Amino acid sequence: MALASTLEPVAAALAGTPLSAVVDVGSNSVRLVVFDGPPRAPTPMFNEKVLCGLGRDLAQTGKLHEDGVRQAQAAMKRFVALTERMRVSNLKIVATAAVREASNGAAFVTDIERRCGVKVRILTGSEEAELSALGVVSGIPDATGLMGDLGGGSLELVGLDQGEIGKSTTLPLGPLRLVGLLPDELRAQIDKCFAEVKWLENHRGRSLYLVGGAWRALARIHMAQHDYPLRIIQDYRIGAGDADDITRLLAKQSKESLLRVEGVPRRRLETIAIAALTLRRLIKRIGPKTVVFSAHGLREGICYVALSDTVKRQDALLAACRDMAAREGRFAEHGDELAQFLAPLFSEDGPKEARLRLAAALLSDIAWRVNPDYRGEQAFRRVLRAPFAAINHQERAMISLAVFARYKGDLNDDATLPGRALINDAQAQWALRLGLTLRLAHALTGGTAGLQNVRLDLSDKNLVMKLPPAGEPLLGEVVQRRFEALAKVCGLNGSIEVVPKKH
Repeated sequence: MALASTLEPVAAALAGTPLSAVVDVGSNSVRLVVFDGPPRAPTPMFNEKVLCGLGRDLAQTGKLHEDGVRQAQAAMKRFVALTERMRVSNLKIVATAAVREASNGAAFVTDIERRCGVKVRILTGSEEAELSALGVVSGIPDATGLMGDLGGGSLELVGLDQGEIGKSTTLPLGPLRLVGLLPDELRAQIDKCFAEVKWLENHRGRSLYLVGGAWRALARIHMAQHDYPLRIIQDYRIGAGDADDITRLLAKQSKESLLRVEGVPRRRLETIAIAALTLRRLIKRIGPKTVVFSAHGLREGICYVALSDTVKRQDALLAACRDMAAREGRFAEHGDELAQFLAPLFSEDGPKEARLRLAAALLSDIAWRVNPDYRGEQAFRRVLRAPFAAINHQERAMISLAVFARYKGDLNDDATLPGRALINDAQAQWALRLGLTLRLAHALTGGTAGLQNVRLDLSDKNLVMKLPPAGEPLLGEVVQRRFEALAKVCGLNGSIEVVPKKH
C-alpha cells in the first residue's frame, strides 16, 4: 500500500482540528513544532529538529555552511510535507541570526521558498529578541528581570517588567560563532559585548530568564547532578550560586572531560563550554537573584503575538486545564462548580491557592479510562508532567498530589514521592485536604454537575454538609465514608444534614 493512502485516515481524523505550526531556521538547528490545544495554551503535538549547523564558520566565511544548507533544504522539504499531511492551517517559517547575517542568506531563503512553495520571514535582531521575550511572558506572565536567549549565532537580551517588554539588544555571542577562540580571547569577546550594553545594570539583583537549547542543557545537567525529582525545564529555578557553580564546572572542561560529566548531551559537546562561560560572565555582570529556565521562547512568542488582547489576558494554566478536562473528563466540564463547593474549607487561602484549587478541580476526573488500580498514579503523573505554563514546580506538585488523593484517598504511595519531595508538609496537607474534598464531590454526584445546592459549612470544630431534600437520594455508604475521611483529616466533627427548602 502506498504511503499516501496509509496516511489519509490520519489526515481525515485531524481535518476538524485547527493546528498551527512554526518552523525556526536557526544558526544551529532547523526545527518544526506543530501546536494543538487552546490558543492561550498551545501544546506541542509534534516536535522535530535537524542539527544543520547553518551558522558554522559564519564568522570566518561570512556564508552559510554548505553542508548545512543541503541538510536544511532536505529538512524544510520534509517539514512542509508533514504540515500538509497534518492539515496545519497556520504555518509560520522564520529564519534568525545566521540567515540574517550571511551574504548568501537571502539566496538561501529564495531557494527554500521556490522549492517548498512557502514564505520565509527573516527576523531582524530586535524582532527575534522581542518574540523570544514574548515567549517567556506567555509561560511566565509576571516575569521581571532580564531574558537571555542564546542561539547558535547570537544572544538576545531583553528587559522584562511584570511581563512588559523593555529595552533589548542582539549580541554576536552564539556558541557556533565563537568556536575556535582561545579561552582568553573568548572571555574578552564576551565581556566586551556585555560592557557595551549599559542598561544591563538596571537588572542587577533581579531574576535572569534563560532560553535556548544550550542553556536548557545546563538545566538538565544541574537536575541530573542534584537528582532533582522533576525533569521539566519550564520554570526550573536555581540560585545564582548554584548557577555559578555549574557554569564554572563546565566552562573549563575539554570535550573529552565533558563526556564524563553526568547529563551532558553528546550533541552539545562542542558548544556547552562556551554556553556555560557566556552565562557565567552574564551572571557576573548582573548578579541575578534567581536563574529561571524557560522552555518557552521564540516559537511560543510567534504564537503569542498573534493572539488578541482578550486571549492574551487568559490564564494559560486554566486554559490548558479546561481543555484537558473537556477532552478527557467523563461528563461536561464543571470545574468552577467543584471549586465553589470546596471553597469553605479553604477560607485561609489567597488568590494563588484559589487558582490552584480551580486547576485541581478541573483536572479531577481525567483518569476514568484507566484501570481503577492505577487511576491515582496515572492522574498524578499526567498532571505533574503536563506541558503546563504559568505554574512553578511546587504548584505542579500540589495540584498533582490533590488529584492523586481524589482517586486514592491518601498520599501514602511511592508513586507520589517525586511530588512530595518538592513541597513542605503544610503544602502536602493542603493537597490531601483538597483531594479528599474533590473525592467526596465526585462520589456524591457520580462525576456530574449538580453541586449548586450542596454546601459545606465550617464552624468551630464542626464540618456540616447540607443538602436539599432533592439531594437526599444521592447519599449512601460511600458518600458517608468519604465525608468522614475528609472531616478526620481536617480535625473536625462531621455531620450531614438534609435541609428543607425555605418558603
